[in-house]
Amino acid sequence: MFRRLHEAGASRVRWLAMTGALALLFTGCDSVLEVTEREFLTPTGTSVDLLFAGAIRDFNTGFSGGGNSDRFLSTEALLTDQLHSSGTFTTRTATDQREQFSMIQGNTSDTGFRELHQARRATIRAFNALAADGETSGTRVSVMKMMEGFTYVALGEGFCSGIPFSDVTPEGELVPGNPISTSQIFEAAIPIFDAAIAADGSNDGARVGKARALVNLARYSEAAGVVSGVPTSYMYEIEHSDNSSNQENPIFNLQSNGRYSLSDLEGGNGLAYRSSGDPRVPWVEDPLGGFDAGIRLFLVQKYSVRGSSVVLADGVEARLIEAEADLNAGGSQWLTILNDLRSQVGTLMPARILTYSSFVPGPNNPTTTLAPLTDPGTFDTRLDMIMSERAFWMYITGHRLGDMRRLVRDYGRSQTTVFPSGAYFKGGTYGDDVVLPLEFDETNNSNYSVDLCVYETP
Repeated sequence: MFRRLHEAGASRVRWLAMTGALALLFTGCDSVLEVTEREFLTPTGTSVDLLFAGAIRDFNTGFSGGGNSDRFLSTEALLTDQLHSSGTFTTRTATDQREQFSMIQGNTSDTGFRELHQARRATIRAFNALAADGETSGTRVSVMKMMEGFTYVALGEGFCSGIPFSDVTPEGELVPGNPISTSQIFEAAIPIFDAAIAADGSNDGARVGKARALVNLARYSEAAGVVSGVPTSYMYEIEHSDNSSNQENPIFNLQSNGRYSLSDLEGGNGLAYRSSGDPRVPWVEDPLGGFDAGIRLFLVQKYSVRGSSVVLADGVEARLIEAEADLNAGGSQWLTILNDLRSQVGTLMPARILTYSSFVPGPNNPTTTLAPLTDPGTFDTRLDMIMSERAFWMYITGHRLGDMRRLVRDYGRSQTTVFPSGAYFKGGTYGDDVVLPLEFDETNNSNYSVDLCVYETP
């Protein structure tokens, strides 16, 4: 049921050229070579609509992925406690074990890093083309700036500090960028999100993105203020489709072929995604097991079909940002916020999971309600509760690695108490990686050195 073979069919198309050939005999060369200039072309001769659609495609692919390929979404889930390797690829196992290869050897995260930068440049190019065509505000302009901002957020949360932001000229010439720190990346994202909001005041996705950058800078009160007006029901999704392989949800595909399995209490510090029976992380076991023989395969039902969408920003995240800000301010509303969200699980989850109502009742029946939480009493245990709620609400949406890094960087936790540690289930022990490395091609940048790829310390 869960293993599906992609069948490629071949069709032969016959082109009838006789009519065209005869027409050429009776048509002058001048008329054949005439080209009508289209009004929707930019001054450089490129379609604005094509650049806009292409930028969306590049962003969706760079952030979420498509087909059977790893991108930011899957690699950050693998490095954390959300997924573990049930396949045989050594690069995936290395990421899962937190002991990644050197940049020269290559890693699972390489393509995601490269394509996030490609998406960043594509959104800038589309934005500039829209402006040159007289479109300086509105939905399309706002979406381009919002997506550009999210490329900064993903790069800052996922990859080591000291990332160069290079550019490419219209002629295709590389303009090497200078490496900037993790905090500088988030600082740079804020005005980009501001530009998105200025272009379209109704763009709540840009507000959530800006608040996310502020949270990564430990500016909790500011972040809460930015999202105060975002409705809890709001969602902005990265859409996937079964129209073509590169549009398909990658988590579905990578699980369907047995490569990744849903984790549970991974490395001692991981959350109980399976054993808790929490309806926000529905799952089912595939009796065929993983591609790596002997490893059980637990399928994430959140992405149960090829067309499953991925939430990029939503009102739930807005409320969770407010809860964390309230806790840091010494307030008393953080628990009320968490429990209000939990009371709405029956309506919030079906809106986020395409096939939620069709799931067969199992160890975590999707119809299960969530009981109210009680105050654990100390700042640290309350923070643990908020981070756990964030992990369950935003499971495999690209948030977990950023949160775990924040626990170490901003809250002073030891990485051995935050990330999976100790004995690794495939043998050996977990390493100490807490970030994704840059792609080796970045060493071609004369402004960059491998030594700059570091994890920022508190």
